[in-house]
Amino acid sequence: MGGQEIQVPTGEMLRVAAASSLGIAFEFYDFLIFGYAAPVIAKLFFPMMSGLLALIYAFITFAVGFAGRPLGAIIFGHLGDKIGRKYTLIFTISLMGAASLALALMPTYFQIGIWAPILLAAFRFLQGLSLGGEFGGGITLTGEFAPAQRRAMWVGVAQTAQGSGPLLAVGLLGLLTYLYGESWFVSIGWRIMFGLGVVIAIIGVYIRLRITESPVFARAKSRGNVSKLPLIDAFRAGYWKRILLGLGFIIGGTAMTYASGVFAIAYLESVIHVPAVEASLALVIGYTVLIIFSPIFGLLADKYGRKPFMIAYAVGTIVFIYPYFLLLSTGQLPLIILAQAIYNFMASWFNGAYATMLLEMFPTKVRYTALSFIYHVGVAAFGGTTPFIATYLIYATRYELAPIYWGWFGMIITLIAFILARETKDIDINY
Repeated sequence: MGGQEIQVPTGEMLRVAAASSLGIAFEFYDFLIFGYAAPVIAKLFFPMMSGLLALIYAFITFAVGFAGRPLGAIIFGHLGDKIGRKYTLIFTISLMGAASLALALMPTYFQIGIWAPILLAAFRFLQGLSLGGEFGGGITLTGEFAPAQRRAMWVGVAQTAQGSGPLLAVGLLGLLTYLYGESWFVSIGWRIMFGLGVVIAIIGVYIRLRITESPVFARAKSRGNVSKLPLIDAFRAGYWKRILLGLGFIIGGTAMTYASGVFAIAYLESVIHVPAVEASLALVIGYTVLIIFSPIFGLLADKYGRKPFMIAYAVGTIVFIYPYFLLLSTGQLPLIILAQAIYNFMASWFNGAYATMLLEMFPTKVRYTALSFIYHVGVAAFGGTTPFIATYLIYATRYELAPIYWGWFGMIITLIAFILARETKDIDINY
């Protein structure tokens, strides 16, 4: 079953965590940029619509990008479990950068008509395809390098990218909007922000080229313990119950992550009419809280177990969803900041814990595939659709707090999954 644990120097662990986190950072950078740009995209790519209806169509395009993620999870999970984690991750981030550049150069409806939203959806799909290999690969790589007694902490470090990516996005957006005004963003700024994704991709390729292959995977490969068809083996070997449980982990957290980020910034601007600079500031503070506390609670999860922090997050979020949206709906900056800070503090409780439990639930030969499949099917179904569903609920009910129902639905499922899961803190992943 297991094997002697490979000791990795702290400097190497930092490089691995950075290499892993860049793809996750890219994902969350991109979705915040799209959330900020959604009102602009609605006007430039769907001028035949108006108001909330145009915004709904923009978010449908956003959701189309997520349709490519499960396919990408299967393709890149297969490669990651068959040929290795390192070079698969180099390819995925390169493809992400190319798709981001294409989005930055997109002509609008006023230039090429109906082809504009069609091409927009196509490039979003390509970007989603590439992202399908990132989370599973990044978390797997970090977890397989990390010492067992600090695994959740190091995964928590990698997971800080869920805060650093959006933090970079809203920080740049807030600064540039303050310096050049909102008209700058409407005319050229949104293109520049998408184009900066290429810089993240280049940095990612450079760092990933400098790390070695996962020692756990390298040892498994040397022993011939590599699957020819990882996805089929994952289901055939009886892991399908764990896959379903893992999907339950993803649903609520994903819905709230996208509700508190990409939807929140569009909601604050378009529905509550909060200035973009103020909305950006609130998100910056919230994501800073997430970055600070994710490794801390990861360390605590290494000591006390993964489940207590996962369950605490789910219960806390169910209680806080209504106050969260109520605070946003006031339009008052201090209350909006309070809402973002409290939610992101609670999110840090489970950020490292749930991702670590996912990788500990599966053997080496199907780990990359299983994590990628779970995460991206869940994100496609409950993350990419959240901005659209939340906006539609407001449109259909004329109730500004209507997104709470979607949040409750997702989090109750996730709480049940967390309760049913078995603790994995002491599991040996070297098999």
